[in-house]
Amino acid sequence: MSIRILHVDLDAFFVEVCRRQQPALRDVELLVVGGRRESRGVVQSASYGARRFGVRSGMPIGQAVRLCPDATFVRGEFAHYRHASAAVRGVLEQHAPQVVMTGLDEGYLDFSGTELLHPVSLLRVATTIRGAVHTATGLDCSIGIGPNRMIAKIASDYAKPRGVCEVREGWEGGFVAGLPLSALPGIGPKTATKLRDLGLEDVAQVQQMSLDALGRLLGRDEAAGLARRAAGKSGTVLRPHGPPKSVSRETTFSRDVAHPGELDRTLLMLTARMAGQLRDEGLVAGALVLKLRHGDFVTVTRRKALTTPTAFDAELLGVARALLAPAFSDARARRQGVRLLGIAATNLSPAEAPELFESADREKQRGVVRAVDAVRARFGFDALQSGRLVRPPGPED
Repeated sequence: MSIRILHVDLDAFFVEVCRRQQPALRDVELLVVGGRRESRGVVQSASYGARRFGVRSGMPIGQAVRLCPDATFVRGEFAHYRHASAAVRGVLEQHAPQVVMTGLDEGYLDFSGTELLHPVSLLRVATTIRGAVHTATGLDCSIGIGPNRMIAKIASDYAKPRGVCEVREGWEGGFVAGLPLSALPGIGPKTATKLRDLGLEDVAQVQQMSLDALGRLLGRDEAAGLARRAAGKSGTVLRPHGPPKSVSRETTFSRDVAHPGELDRTLLMLTARMAGQLRDEGLVAGALVLKLRHGDFVTVTRRKALTTPTAFDAELLGVARALLAPAFSDARARRQGVRLLGIAATNLSPAEAPELFESADREKQRGVVRAVDAVRARFGFDALQSGRLVRPPGPED
């Protein structure tokens, strides 16, 4: 049985989802998603027009502003990304026996053992899938086809945007020979610099070296792994992912915050978004982790187990506030403001049906969150918010 894997990568996914949600952005060529231009966050995604100016995912917003000052900067809605990703997955599952999503915007399809249906090539199949995704969701994707996961992913990168690339079994080494080593998985900027210092920049160089010679440069284990990837070899098994290990939200402030009321309102908003996702995915949290980064980049984390697993805003917020108070006191003692605030739900488990005789208070909370979720599902998260998020801070804050 031959191994044939497709890697589907949605083109500029976060940008395109924002465009679909905000019609005014559809004709904006220079678009950066991640935060407002005055924020200190990082770029989540950039349109292809902005990428021509050097804007890349993970780049600080401030740097993106300097590179592309005429761009429009927006902050997207995570719920929109999640719903769009689920819609894409639904399309993919209609075409492949096994689908494993590895992120909101990418996933693998296993077509191993389909030689009788597709004896020569999967190009036609991939083209059909690409068209089906666009018809159903309005999103474009690129698809790579290969005999293992690595080759399929590299092929989808090569095909961008809106392309299809197939690398058949036996072609792997020739396909990667012309690539820089940095194109291989597991070789980030630091490793690439280390290899460059040793005189290795291209895959072809590694292919031409004996394993002994490579081992003298890198060590036996590292040499074997690099030689295998340079030959185009990689894993072929797709394993479905289990439920998420955590659900989190965080924000980087445009300026250091030293006002407890402002921090509390931000924590309220982050907790509400986190709790909404937990309920949307049918999960409850068994513990909370708070992250607080000081203005001088010292990062503090605090964790607390919950007595009863929950996805209710009020219960999660009470614990989050208890974690924030001492963490903020530490920042004040060091005469530092807060640069970043984040909250994460961990120890996740599936939500169970309500107890037959649960307390009146929890029954009331359940009714409230059910109504809130219904309104937000129809009109968006911002359609219903706590009064603390819409009124200006007062002296009591």
